[in-house]
This record gives sequence, structure tokens and C-alpha cells, in this order.
Amino acid sequence: MEQKHFKNEKMKKQKENARFYFISFLILLLFSITAFGQNMDGEIYTPESFPSPYIKVTTVSVEGNKRTKDLIIIRELDFNVGDSLATFNKEEKISLGSEKRINKSDSSELIKRLRYSRENIVNTKLFLIVNLNLEYIRGNEYKLKIDVQERHYFWIFPVVRVDAPNFNEWLQDPDFDYLNMGLFTSHNNMWGLSHQASMIAFFGNSQMYGLGYYIPWIGKGQKIGLRMGVVYSNSGVVEYASADDNERQMLYDTCSLEEWLVTATVNIRPGLYNYGKIRLQAATANISDSLFALAPEYLPDGKKKISNMNLYIDYAYDSRNNKSYPLKGNYLKGFIDKRGLGILSHDVDYFYYGIDFHFYQQLGKRFYAAEMFKAVNSSSEHIAYHFKQNLTSGEDFIRGYDYYALRGDEMYYFRGNLKYELVKPKIRKPKKGKKESKFKNLQYAFYINLFSDVAYMEDEFTTNNDLNNNFLYSWGLGLDFITYYDMVLRFEYAFTYNNKTGSTNGFFFGFGMPI
Repeated sequence: MEQKHFKNEKMKKQKENARFYFISFLILLLFSITAFGQNMDGEIYTPESFPSPYIKVTTVSVEGNKRTKDLIIIRELDFNVGDSLATFNKEEKISLGSEKRINKSDSSELIKRLRYSRENIVNTKLFLIVNLNLEYIRGNEYKLKIDVQERHYFWIFPVVRVDAPNFNEWLQDPDFDYLNMGLFTSHNNMWGLSHQASMIAFFGNSQMYGLGYYIPWIGKGQKIGLRMGVVYSNSGVVEYASADDNERQMLYDTCSLEEWLVTATVNIRPGLYNYGKIRLQAATANISDSLFALAPEYLPDGKKKISNMNLYIDYAYDSRNNKSYPLKGNYLKGFIDKRGLGILSHDVDYFYYGIDFHFYQQLGKRFYAAEMFKAVNSSSEHIAYHFKQNLTSGEDFIRGYDYYALRGDEMYYFRGNLKYELVKPKIRKPKKGKKESKFKNLQYAFYINLFSDVAYMEDEFTTNNDLNNNFLYSWGLGLDFITYYDMVLRFEYAFTYNNKTGSTNGFFFGFGMPI
């Protein structure tokens, strides 16, 4: 068993400078791939004018879907076949009786519905490109032709996972002995019905094995889905406390924390933009003698082994134009999370509830803004460290605080971005004469953004973490690189400030969308 501590400030600064020069070179290298291209997701093609103020889409056809069933695509349309759609902006007063033809308006009901429909199809994450083409038939009847280019659905590739609280923490003192190697495989469109099957296994100082299967919709109504999964993990690196100066206390010892997790989730979608989830979990956790000696309160009631059933429920409204990297729309979610139902045992009894709101706006031709606020409250007392909220992992983070332990009973945080579209979404096409491929069409886009974050982590029994029960601030400049198959890489320089540790600054990597 060994414990790891941060290097002194001089060594930290040297490493930060080295990383800064390396990432600067990497950014320049990424820019070198930019070339002439076309819009990333596709286009909408409509006539310049219409013979009547209202038209009907009476026929829908789908092309390019070699595997995906038509019904999976058509169900994402924002209107029903046969609906009357206005070709003008209903909010404007227009004398329609004297007009022989109605000029196309980007704010018309028709254009908006087509735009929402294309975004919904893109958000299935089944297609690289989605084009909609509205063709005249006769009178006020039109045909909608949906032309798609499917993604590659079957994947098998090696994975590398760092044994550390996060990637930036590992970069503080890189140790390749704490890199776990493994394999990930998945099929994201089984039977052409958007079913997903996945398997992951990695080995090293820590191990994990997982299986999952996802059925998006069951029955003719296509409003209920099902997800099932089982995961076994054995961790050789565990954060068990925080020490002076908010440093993490880490145990580096094999088989420190062993867990099983079996999950069954029912998804509901009563409307195109409304989603709900009911998730039932059975979980067990077993800690080693070494971890128990260092942190006897790591699990509830000073136990070394626990088992519990959990229930999670949420409901969300989601109108984002692109779920992988949204620029417009809203995401509004409320949730409850009950840890311990008293079925398997009475080891765990915690209750969380909260909200998660995201807002995205286009401010100008290339300017965008995004904000999010999340609050997680708890009605429980004496929460064990294993079940505390974590503000430096996964989707819960405040930029610039990756090196600190931020765990508590309740958390509240805000993230804001003001971004400029440096390189519009593009597809780098293969050279003429070469066959098009799902792999050769390189997608990319770059966004520069200014960001500002604020957070508050509340913990009733904080003794060694000055950052808890205090407001935390950060701001800085970032570059988002969006590329192949929804991958988002973030390069950020952050300044932080709080009343206890003062101000700091540094360069950070990020994976996934910032908001």
C-alpha cells in the first residue's frame, strides 16, 4: 500500500508549461486538417414558393437506409402525414387572398417543422448525413423525400482507462502502471431497429466487465423502451477522504473496492420532446481491510460490505438541435434518486432530488451562448463518503478544480459559455475518384469560447476540506474540437478563485460537451 501526494508548486508549474506548449502544438496540428467541405449534418431543400398558404405532405419516402427500418426514421417527423402546414409565418399579418403564390419564409410553420424533423433524425445518432427534399406533386400536395447516409454501427476497439479521479489529475504525475487496458465492442443498430448491444472489459491495476442491451421502443405506440445491464468492477485506486489544502487522500492497493451493479431501466417518450426514465438497481460494495483501516466510515455504519436496491426517476423536456453538441434549444430535467429501498437490506438509506436545466441560444451568425444550472439536494444525514456527491467526475464538474476533492451531501453549480464558431461544421470529403466511405468522411468543427462557472458544495461534517461550504468561481478561455462520431475534445485555460485557497490558474483537457 502506498499513498500519493501532489508535487511541490515549482514542479507543478514546470509540468503545466510543458503541457501548454504540447497542447499548443496539438491545436495547430488539428487546424491543419481543415479544408473545403460542406455542412456536417445535411440540408433541407424546398421550392422557392408555394401555390397556396397551406400545403399537405401526403407522401414520405426514405432513401439511403440500407439497414435502418423506415419506421425508425419516419417516427421522428415533427408532423403527421396529411397535416396542413402553413407556408407563411403565422405571427405576421399577411393578406393571403390576393397572393397567387406564397414565397418561402424561414420562419414559416413548414420550414420550422422540417428543421425540427431533421434535427430529430440526426439526434437518433444513426446517420452521418440527413437531407430533406420537399417535392411538388399536385395542387397543395407534396412529397417529402428523406435521404440519409448511415453511420458505421458495429465497433470493436481497444480502450485505455486511467486509474485516477480524472484525466487531468493523472497528468499531474503520469504513471503508466496506472493505465488499464481493455476492449470495447458494440452494435448500435441491431435488426435495423436502433437496438444497442455493448460489452466492455479492461484489465490492469483495476478491472471492470460489463454487458448492456438497449431496446428504444416496444410495441406499436413506440413510446416505451427498455435498457438492461450488469457491471462488475474491482478498483485498485480509491479516493477515500480529503486532507489539508483539499488534497485527495488516495489508496493505491489492488482489490480495494469490489462492486456489482445490475440495472433495469424503463424509458418513456410520450411526445417527441418529452422523455422519462424509471431505473431500478441492485448493488453491492465490498471494501478491503486496508481501505477500512484508513476510512472506517467509507461505507454506511462502519460496514465493510453492503447491498442495496436503488430507484431513480426523472422526467425531461429536450428540444436541443443536436444532443452531441447543442447550439440551440433547451434541456429541462427534474429527478429523484432513492438509494436503499429496504428490500435487499437496510444498509443504505439516502434520498436525493434535484433539477438539471440547460439553455442554448444563437446570438448572431457565428455567436452562441449556453448556460446550465444543476441542484442536487438531500434529505439524508450522515452520508457515507462512497455515496457523497462528486463535483470532479463525469458530467458534474466546475472547470479548473480537477485537482481538488469536491465531495459533499448537496451540490449546486452553474456553467456558462459564450462561444464563437471558428470553423463551421464541415465534412472533409474523399478525393475525386475514390469511393465514399463511412470512415473517410471526416467531420469536424471548432468553437472558441469564454466561460464562467460558480459552484457551492455543502457538506455537514466537513473537517479537512476548506472548499466545501464556500462559493467556488472559475473563468477562462477554451477551444472545443468536435469531430468523428460525436467526439468532443476541450482545451481550456482556467482561472479559479475562492475565499480559502485564493486564486490559481492552469491548462486542462476535457472530454465531452462543456454544457
